[in-house]
Amino acid sequence: MITAAALHMSNVLRPDTEKRPVTLKHVNNNWEPSRRAMLDALAAKQKALYLLRMAFQDLDTHGRDMVLTAAMLLVTADMIDSGKHGSKAHLDGIGWLLSYAQPATSVGEMLKDFVISDCYIFYIFALTFMDQIPQSSLALNTTIASSAIHYAARNSFICCPAEVLQILWSTAMILQKQTANHDDIEGAAAKGYELFMQAMAFNVETWSRDIQQVPLGRQVTDIPSRIHTGYTHQMACCLYIMYAIPSVRSFLPENTEQDLEHGLIFHLHHITDEDPNFKTSFWPTFIAGAQTSDHGQQAWIMDRMRRQSRLFPWGFLYTAMETLELIWRERAKAPNGLNWLEILRSPEVSFLIV
Repeated sequence: MITAAALHMSNVLRPDTEKRPVTLKHVNNNWEPSRRAMLDALAAKQKALYLLRMAFQDLDTHGRDMVLTAAMLLVTADMIDSGKHGSKAHLDGIGWLLSYAQPATSVGEMLKDFVISDCYIFYIFALTFMDQIPQSSLALNTTIASSAIHYAARNSFICCPAEVLQILWSTAMILQKQTANHDDIEGAAAKGYELFMQAMAFNVETWSRDIQQVPLGRQVTDIPSRIHTGYTHQMACCLYIMYAIPSVRSFLPENTEQDLEHGLIFHLHHITDEDPNFKTSFWPTFIAGAQTSDHGQQAWIMDRMRRQSRLFPWGFLYTAMETLELIWRERAKAPNGLNWLEILRSPEVSFLIV
């Protein structure tokens, strides 16, 4: 918690170089408070990593729930920092712990449920851009994971349908197997098409009205906001499938990708700065940015992410903006098209965005 808090303070204290001219004599003074907080964060993180390593070696004494919470907080700290590199080991540990975790059954364990739910959400979104799926994903039984994902979707602050999360999980697993086994292209295409059609068939508006099981204050319950947010996740998921399993395109109408891109941008425009889901729509916003080659849309996406970063000053948003600029530069050099997901899965680029 101290690591996460110090990193958050470091980001909050960063000088806003967009609003004032930067001169050499002001640079050191402006950045000094942020640097001090960063040093505190690094010192706390070293101690936290040592303690977590000790706790993993004696789970019975420390308790799996407590260790799971600590690992989740370290992933949170990594996202506050930059979302790059450090998260992988913690996420793999979270995966192993989740394979033992059972959803709580009493009201007194509600906090445990929130922790488990957030861990599942982090884990699934991390899988989408990872170059290698962690071994722990194989330990999570499909049936149990599916049930837990539905539970996590209701308990998570991220307004994303469980069905979409499940499809993202399944697509990431196919992508990993496809990378390892180049011979099964036809099988991957058939499975990818099935997942694509499941995503397209999902009834977002029915889901948006099903709020009886959503814990009070945990998730946005405004129906119009949920409708637009649900559609952004659905369409971003479909675009992700098309880039994760490119062979699926042979089953789809020629204008499918363009229609999804336009639909995604349309619904993002309806999630305004005043909408509570503005702060939880990072992943579909990023997918829209990676997808579009229109300079006007790129400028709008970048401005939107800057506004999000002012409300939610976490490092992974700054990383996301830098990554979008990289994708746009690479696209300018590739007139025949670019698979932005291949760039994102590069170990040097890969990062966690939730």
